[in-house]
Amino acid sequence: MDKLKKFDFQEILNKGLVFGVLIGLVILFAILTGGKFIQPSNLITIVSQIVPYALLGFGMTFILITGGIDLSVGSILGFGGILCAKLIIMGCPIWLAILFSLIAGAGIGFINGYCVTKLAVVPFIVTLGTQFAFRGLTQLIGGGKPVSIQAMEDKNVVNAFIWIGNGEILGIPVPIIIMIITGIILGVILAKTGYGRRIYAVGSNEEASRLSGINVTRTKLIAYTLSGLTSTIAGILLAAKLASAQSNAGTGYELEGIAAAVIGGTSVNGGVGTILGTIIGAFVMGVLRNGLNLLKVNAFIQMIIIGAIIVIGVWYDTKRRNKIKL
Repeated sequence: MDKLKKFDFQEILNKGLVFGVLIGLVILFAILTGGKFIQPSNLITIVSQIVPYALLGFGMTFILITGGIDLSVGSILGFGGILCAKLIIMGCPIWLAILFSLIAGAGIGFINGYCVTKLAVVPFIVTLGTQFAFRGLTQLIGGGKPVSIQAMEDKNVVNAFIWIGNGEILGIPVPIIIMIITGIILGVILAKTGYGRRIYAVGSNEEASRLSGINVTRTKLIAYTLSGLTSTIAGILLAAKLASAQSNAGTGYELEGIAAAVIGGTSVNGGVGTILGTIIGAFVMGVLRNGLNLLKVNAFIQMIIIGAIIVIGVWYDTKRRNKIKL
């Protein structure tokens, strides 16, 4: 019981620490940019930019909690976007194209989960393989070229699809609303449902969970399926925002998703993580990128900084878990 209380207190402390870092970055960039950073238009830009990273991070959070990893989320993002755009161009109603793309993306996630659970292949290897496979499939569907919705003759369809990525409801961009709704749903699932409790149990001790009657295979399959689903949502939103689906969309985004989750307190060793923490982590990433861009910091230096942050996040998590065990 003492260890449990210590663990809960530590989790609260960790979230407070990450949120403190976020506030510190906002204040720092506000000062260094002479107030440009905190202009309303720039703040909206930051939130809009983190939408795909946050969505990828949501699915990644579930998988990391189980003790796994998914390197294919960027490829699934590209696949989902180009499949949706291609279906719309072929005359499929927008809602049906989106639904079919979401099912396909979830199916890819299920394939990843099946290989990890039923075929007992290491998650890193499985998702590395599917990363290449579905990137190739994306290139094949698009012919190696962007699939442009803008070029369609039916402008009503064009405008309706573009609205999904650029429209507003009560002054709030649609992608942000979708991100918030998705985050709330997944957050409730993780924190308030039996499945949420099972996923934490599996990540903490898989063998003990199996012996206690938890269906470990099903738990992991759902996690990977959700990751495929959230990645596809991100891909569709990105295609709608650009009015064009790029064959190389999402390249490298898997690192952004991992970074958002890890910075937000999700453990790469499994058993620990929250959707709220991932959102905060995504904001840290977005604020950092935007602030460095305003300061005209070289893009390569930005990559070095973000890479260092990921390493520090994993190091801190390892150190924290070792203290808890003591």
